[in-house]
Amino acid sequence: MRKKFGKLILTFGLTMGSLLTIHQPTAFAQDDITGSTLETEMRAMIAEGVMQGFGEGVYKPNLEVSRGQFATFISRALHLPDGTPVFADVPLSSPLSKGINSAASAGIIMGYTPTKFGIDDQISREQAATMIDRAFNYMQIDRDEAVLSFSDANEINDIFKMAVAKNSRDGIIKGLSNGDGTYKFLPKKTATRQEAAAFIYRMLNKMEEAKIPEEPGEDGAAGYKVATILPSGELTYSTKTYSSFDSAKSAATAYNQVVTVNEQIVEMNTGLVWSKPALGKSITYIYQDSSLKSAITYLPAGQEMKYLDATENYVKVLLAGKTVYVKHEEVSLVPLQLVEGRNYYSVNGNGELVHSIFDPVKKTYVSYTMGFAPSFLVKDQKYYSWDGGQYTDLNGRAVGTGYQYFNYLPARTDSIYSAEQLNLYINNVLAEKEALYVSNPTNYARYKDATKVSKIREIGTYLKGAELEHNINALLILGLAMHESDFGMSKYALERNNLFGIKAYDGNTDAAEFFASPKEAIDALANRYLNKNYISPTGSFANGAITGNKARGFNVKYASDPFWGQKIAGHMHRVDKFLGKKDRSANAYRIGETTVDGVNARINPGVESAIAYTNKYAGLPVAILESQKHTDGYYWFKIMSDSTTQNEVYIRSDLIKDLPLVK
Repeated sequence: MRKKFGKLILTFGLTMGSLLTIHQPTAFAQDDITGSTLETEMRAMIAEGVMQGFGEGVYKPNLEVSRGQFATFISRALHLPDGTPVFADVPLSSPLSKGINSAASAGIIMGYTPTKFGIDDQISREQAATMIDRAFNYMQIDRDEAVLSFSDANEINDIFKMAVAKNSRDGIIKGLSNGDGTYKFLPKKTATRQEAAAFIYRMLNKMEEAKIPEEPGEDGAAGYKVATILPSGELTYSTKTYSSFDSAKSAATAYNQVVTVNEQIVEMNTGLVWSKPALGKSITYIYQDSSLKSAITYLPAGQEMKYLDATENYVKVLLAGKTVYVKHEEVSLVPLQLVEGRNYYSVNGNGELVHSIFDPVKKTYVSYTMGFAPSFLVKDQKYYSWDGGQYTDLNGRAVGTGYQYFNYLPARTDSIYSAEQLNLYINNVLAEKEALYVSNPTNYARYKDATKVSKIREIGTYLKGAELEHNINALLILGLAMHESDFGMSKYALERNNLFGIKAYDGNTDAAEFFASPKEAIDALANRYLNKNYISPTGSFANGAITGNKARGFNVKYASDPFWGQKIAGHMHRVDKFLGKKDRSANAYRIGETTVDGVNARINPGVESAIAYTNKYAGLPVAILESQKHTDGYYWFKIMSDSTTQNEVYIRSDLIKDLPLVK
């Protein structure tokens, strides 16, 4: 069967004509729905079996709805097939388990964590909007993006905003009048049973309206066409329709020709691939091979990848210097001739490397400083790099390789700076942030009184204590705290001492953990996350003990932002620069990388020594302490151990090569 791209054929598992014509009966037994605001919608959902009562005439229209109940309502409304249990807090004995498991398997609901759903937590209006958005995705109904116009739009969680906007535009979840011609959404308000009934009633009606007729072609799908890119940027389509992807690809022989289906580009000569999560989803999954069975990382919308190739089933791309695969329905292909902007690197007046990131929706750039620029890059010119180390010019010619020191500095290293020196920088940067507020209170309201209330004030002692106790570089923890907590001024930091957004899952602000002090948050980061899962070579998310990128380091699994690791390295660079560049000069480590998969780190030099741990992949950075020749004839490197049980381990020198770093 041919792969279907773009708008997909809608096939309903239920008949909804009755929903469009249902009327409130003129006579019925008295019950507690009579006279309620959304009586018609609630009666419709009861009639369809979506909602059930609590006894004769008792439906409790104003009772607040839980996440488990709303998921069950949607499952019943769409007649979802049985799903596989995934959440530990949804016992099979629960009457809601069937609906929750079905909705989870359909991709309509997500948990706070992979195993925790929050079955009894009340569902907010913004969460309900997102479940409905994913229901449209499951039913394969494409909806255009929409614009928010509510007076309280800034209170809507960012990851829910588009779902709220689309559902508001389509009349599924309506706003409440402010009395002056404007409307508010009340995103955190819990939905009642009658509101939930109205949401699903309107959703089903909208789905009925959106039925998409089948287009001609094999198996009911539209055929493949070859399109030519005109100098104006427009596409002109051939009249011939091809029955297979391969035949269309063979016919697209010119550099400016692409293969399309339903006017979506699915194959091209060269260009960029942008992540575009499926409707109702927040991320695009990245797979290690063309089987698309094992996702190794993920990206939010609008992130750039290099196009390598495509087949009917997948798109082959380059991400962070690594060849990976994505699904057609989760990306957008843009031929080089149609590229309006792309990420680039440049050198500022201080000799620092600036990374500018293009937003393909807004058509704008945002920039941040990574560190010192490689000597082979020239000021006022643009350069490109897929991994933040290997650079090409505008014509695609290689100009040199130089990786950022702090981006590849292993976490077990020490910072030379004292607690007092770290506090000196913290006080300075908080004064800078507060000055921004003074100069522009509207744009920088979040930095009001930063020098007095920030939760990173005077944490230098905690940082150096953590470096000693947890064996994690103090500068790395500080960089992470500044980035994740907006210099200690985020809501989580100020109200919960949560410097790292710990347990802020699924956009649920109430799930973020409370800590008695910033020190407790630092200890939790070290014990429950970095040491357990990211730094330790046996950890669940071990991909190298560095901040890294989407190919290696914490960034592979810690954050969806593909440049999270580089941004934290930028924070570390600025601290070091302010304090005299001592960590990267007087205290600089020699950094190498493994050359093959499965490199063993041993307790002592020599193959006869016990294995301390095994480095899973090639390219994993290590801090080299010294070299010594062994009786086996090989030189062995003593390196900083990533394990919590040894301080130093040994790796044969021919299995390590020096990583080219910016000096």
